[in-house]
Order: sequence, then C-alpha cells, then structure tokens
Amino acid sequence: MPIRARLLETLSHYDRRFWTLLVVQLIVAVGFGAAMPFVSNYLHSVVGVSMTYVGTIMLISGVVSAGGRIMGGEIADRLGRRALLIGGMSARVLAFALMAYVIHVQASPAVIGGGFIIVRLIGAVVQPGISAMVADVVEPSRRVEAYALLRIGNNAGWAVGPAIGGFLVATSYASLFLLTAFASLVGLLLIVFLTDESVRAAEVGQFTLRRVLDVARDLRFLVFCGWSVLLFLVMGQFSSTLAVFSTAVVGIAEAQLGLLFTINGVAVVLLQWPAARLSNRIGARWGLALGCALYALGYFSVSLASGFPFLIGSMIVITLGEVVFSPTSTAAVANMAPARRIGRYMGLFGLSEALGWSLGPFVGGILFDAWSATPIALWGTIAAIGIVAAMGFGATTRVGRGPGEATGEAQ
Repeated sequence: MPIRARLLETLSHYDRRFWTLLVVQLIVAVGFGAAMPFVSNYLHSVVGVSMTYVGTIMLISGVVSAGGRIMGGEIADRLGRRALLIGGMSARVLAFALMAYVIHVQASPAVIGGGFIIVRLIGAVVQPGISAMVADVVEPSRRVEAYALLRIGNNAGWAVGPAIGGFLVATSYASLFLLTAFASLVGLLLIVFLTDESVRAAEVGQFTLRRVLDVARDLRFLVFCGWSVLLFLVMGQFSSTLAVFSTAVVGIAEAQLGLLFTINGVAVVLLQWPAARLSNRIGARWGLALGCALYALGYFSVSLASGFPFLIGSMIVITLGEVVFSPTSTAAVANMAPARRIGRYMGLFGLSEALGWSLGPFVGGILFDAWSATPIALWGTIAAIGIVAAMGFGATTRVGRGPGEATGEAQ
C-alpha cells in the first residue's frame, strides 16, 4: 500500500478528540521541554545547591505528584475527562507564570523548590485525564499505536523545546517558564473549543481512600506497577543526573545539552511508530523487557562517554528503550482496567511513575555526589536497576501477543 494511502487509513481510525490531544501534547511539550531540562542545572550551577539537595526537591515533588495522579484519576472517572483537562490546564498556566516570577526575583532555593513542586503536582493531576480520554475514544486493539502517536506528538515538542531553551537560557531562566506558560494557554484553548466529554460511564458512590486502594487487590496490576517503579527510577536520570553529568563531568556546553535533548525528541518522532509495531508483534511481555534492557545499556554507556558525539550515541540507545517501553506500558494498563475505572488505574500507574521519576533524581543525586569521579560505578548501578526491571517484566507479565489484541483485556 502506498505511504499516502497508509497515512490516510491511519488518520481515519481515530476520533477528532484524539488528534486534538495529540496537538495539545505537541504544543505543551515545546514549552515544557524548553524549561525542564535546565531546572537541575539552574539549582546546582546558578543557585549553588548540592545534587543531593536537587534530588531531595525532586523526591518531595514526586511524593506530592503521586497523590496528584490518584486525585486526577478519581476526578477523571467522577467528573469527566474534559472537566479535569480544562481545570488542570488553567492551573498549569498560572503555575508556570509563578515559576517564572520566583526565578526572575531570585527567590530562595526553598521558594523555587516549592514552585517546582506545584508544577509537578498540577501536571500529575492532568495526565490521567489525557490517558483515560485516549482509552475512551480508541478501540483496545489500537491503543499501543494510539499511545505511540501521542508520544510522537509529545516528543516532536521535545525535539524543539530544549533547543529553544538552550538559547533562551542565555537571556534568562525566567524566560523558559514564560514560554511554558504561553504554550499551556494555547493547549487550554484547544481543549475548550475542540473537545467534548468522552467518558461513557461515570464512577458512582462516595469517594473514599479505601475505594481508591481497591485497585491494589488486582495482584497482576500491583506486580506490574512494582516493576514499573524500578524502570521509572532509571528514566528519572534523564533531566537530572544525566544533564549534570554531561555538563559537569563530560564537559559539554548547555547549548549542546539542549541539542542532546532535541536529538532525543527527533529520534522518538522517527522511531516511535516502528517501535510500537514491533512491540505489537513480539508481545507486551518482551516489549517491556526489551525497553528496560535498552535503557540499561544506554545509561551504562554514558559511563564511557568522552565527549558530545559519544553522548549522542548513548541518547539514541536510551531513546530506543523509551519508544519500546512507554506506549506498551500505557496500553497494557488501559487494557487491564475495567471501563468505569480506567482513570483510577491510570492514576495508580501514574503513582508508580511519579515515585520512580522522583526517586530517580534522589538516588542519582546521591550516587553522583559519591561516585562522579567513578562513572562506571555510578552508571553501572543505575543500569543494574534497569536489568532487574527487565527480568521482572519478562518473568511475571502475562499478556498475549499484544495487550488485549483479541479481547481488549490483558490476559
């Protein structure tokens, strides 16, 4: 089939709301990608705090955002996906504007850290609504590809954002967050005018913590989340330990760091679709294990980096792990969840993501302060965690050739 015909066929399979969310992800990611890779560098290099302090801020924000994921999942199931997205995106605009202000006035590290925690909390609340709306409007057999397309949009933004941030940072760090606030405003307007509600059946009954934690009785899902925490811990090195190691130890410039993250975004755009098709062919179990193994290899190779060209190679391997693991894991969660509790499952999976991403900078910060002069020990420890996750997914994940390929539910 000609490429143009295949593209038109793909476009016809998805609801307008899905494409709106993809465009929103793209625009918001431009702003987010311009600012987030430079937060750790700003705190460590400009404000002058230790990497352990940076990791502690990341850990606290992760604990808070973990609660935000649960909150977002419940709101998405009870009040609807659209209401959550509109409220959350409005709050994002204000939060990023606040972050720009506190950096502009050179507030204390505690105040800047507090602003970062607020940003993380709001982002955590919004994400389950996006994932749940995609699950609502996409049939189960196409969810891996749908989440892959969503990530292509997100990472197309990341391809542009860090490059912009690398140049804007020469003007001021505050300008990075002003750009992010503007991008969030554009995303909000698209959601207001181009989406309607997607939830088919609202969760009923009084809200209680016990009802939320009932999901933990799904042992298969609980084990899945446990292995995910380990892999997200490895992922969490991306914009913290990796960023600081690249500039402080390998010695690349901040503009090169921005370009490195841009390469990640471009590689995701180019590789995500074929990686999703590969994951569908080999099955979720081996797709998840392969993604973990590639992450481990990529981060271990950072220990051997002698300059910017070598770091590019490491980033490409890390990106290969990302494009295999991320859409496969999200689709698997959607297919494990009962229709009326997709938001709740996404929220609790998001909790594991938030915990892992927050423990990552904390653990990485401690390892960096202890072993920055011994890169093999630093990155070898991080890679070992990825290998454990790969073995865990390979041994315990029970799904068919693709998550819910035949029935729409994980096996």
